[in-house]
Amino acid sequence: MNFNTITDGVVIFFLAAIIIFFQALKDLLSIFQEGIFVDQRQMLLKKTNKELKAMLVGVRRISNLNKTQLINLILES
Repeated sequence: MNFNTITDGVVIFFLAAIIIFFQALKDLLSIFQEGIFVDQRQMLLKKTNKELKAMLVGVRRISNLNKTQLINLILES
């Protein structure tokens, strides 16, 4: 039994555990900056008109609507 390989394995495990712990801590602290809730209107503004129209499948007369009108239709339904 080689103690160097066992020690190496333990050290690598603890380094991985520390990295995972700090990454999780960073994610938890980012909640205070970014918030928990996402504004749906802002999320929809990032989409293209084609993507918005795909979300409104079955709705008639949407071909000549602009982006804000499409977003209002999505949020109403």
